[in-house]
Amino acid sequence: MSAQDIADRAGLSVTLVRRVLRVPEPGQAVRDIARTTADAILGIPLPARREPSTPGLTSSAESSRLLADLTRAGWPAAALAHRLGVHARTVAEVRDKRPRLRLDLAVRIRRLHRELIGIDPISQGIRPADLARARTAATRHPLGH
Repeated sequence: MSAQDIADRAGLSVTLVRRVLRVPEPGQAVRDIARTTADAILGIPLPARREPSTPGLTSSAESSRLLADLTRAGWPAAALAHRLGVHARTVAEVRDKRPRLRLDLAVRIRRLHRELIGIDPISQGIRPADLARARTAATRHPLGH
């Protein structure tokens, strides 16, 4: 969870949460935390590890690699975006350059990769020209981080 996520759920300011999360420098005194602040933060239920439904950001490295694999297999960004429920531009950004993405999108990308990597795109309605274009683009431009 990000500091903003914690602040939103605890009803605290994000600045206060960031101060609490900050690790003191060596030799610096550890600050006391008010009991109400500690109770508000500690009372937040943690998101489930298997099915994160809460907002939060994660590294896009794995998702970028998975999307690049699908592109090399011939899946166009527009088809992947449609199945993920996002814009094709989002798929391209995650695949090529976005450093972080929402946790729920990362989980959906992982599931989509498992579902599609062994399937021929043409059997799923992808036109041969679109498949060829995606594969050609993948060979011209190294995709993923």
